[in-house]
Amino acid sequence: MFGYDLGIDLGTSSVVIAVPDKGVVINEPSYVAFDTETEKILYAGRRAYYLQGREPKGVEVAQPIQDGAISNYTLAQQMLAYFVGRVVKKNVFRPRVVASVPALATDVEKRTLISVIVSAGARSVCLVEEPLCAAFGAGIDPIHPSGVFVIDIGGGTTDMAVVSQGSMSQTETVKIAGNDFDEEIMRFMREKYDILIGVRTAEEIKRAIGCAVPREEEIKMTAKGRAVEGGMPKTVEISSNEICHCLQPLLSELTAAAQVMFERTSPQLVADITSGEVLLTGGCAEMYGMDKLFADALGLEVRVVPHPNLCAAKGASVALSKMHILDNYGYRFKNKDDVRIR
Repeated sequence: MFGYDLGIDLGTSSVVIAVPDKGVVINEPSYVAFDTETEKILYAGRRAYYLQGREPKGVEVAQPIQDGAISNYTLAQQMLAYFVGRVVKKNVFRPRVVASVPALATDVEKRTLISVIVSAGARSVCLVEEPLCAAFGAGIDPIHPSGVFVIDIGGGTTDMAVVSQGSMSQTETVKIAGNDFDEEIMRFMREKYDILIGVRTAEEIKRAIGCAVPREEEIKMTAKGRAVEGGMPKTVEISSNEICHCLQPLLSELTAAAQVMFERTSPQLVADITSGEVLLTGGCAEMYGMDKLFADALGLEVRVVPHPNLCAAKGASVALSKMHILDNYGYRFKNKDDVRIR
């Protein structure tokens, strides 16, 4: 092998890089810790993630990607260059990259993303919509003509699409996802229990007892934080059904968007989907009861694919070998000159 081709899922919560025939080689939180004076990154990935809320003076932790779009060009470029460097090491050949992008990303967001990836060490970049990548990663054959409904619930956005024969018939992006769940849990704890908790604690609550439908056997956990009044340490006990109740408004918006998708889909594709199943991908697809929530809302069988948080990156690496098919739908590799940014 003279060089690497990479499939990259550059998400709000995590960066996942896959290599054809090797699988996932990088799966790190998309966080950076940087010097506030020079804006040079000190750490990237897990080390920066665990440093959030514990930063020493002169150091700040940030997510350079928000809602699937680049929010800080310099930090995003440095972070991705670090991760790509770990994969390609000292290989003199720069890799081609297929990267996932939110389904309804604007042209400016796409050009900025291509520029960041090329600046981070790629030779050329092809952007493929996230639900299409997720479908490929879930094992959907790009040349299969039957319709498949894919719902990808990530950290910053939820992308939904009806995929047929290597392309998307209908698509929708909802800016409600894992980070919004964390913020809602923080708000709920502040309003009900008068306790302030950090993002990390909210995420732990979501992973440990978060649920999209009420659990048959309720589970509880303790959460530690700071009292709103007085500022002293405070510990409270919360239940899974409380978290389910506080997340319901956000979850209802997601199911409503999925229902609207069917109104725009052709009858034949709806028939295909009805005879098959809906695929749930993305990190938040693993939340307890997420499949039952969508199954009840849509009246269809819903399946959470294995390792849903890795699907988009795996699908991007699959797309590298299927470019002869994607080329028919206008997908092209582009370099920095093509986007003319920075």
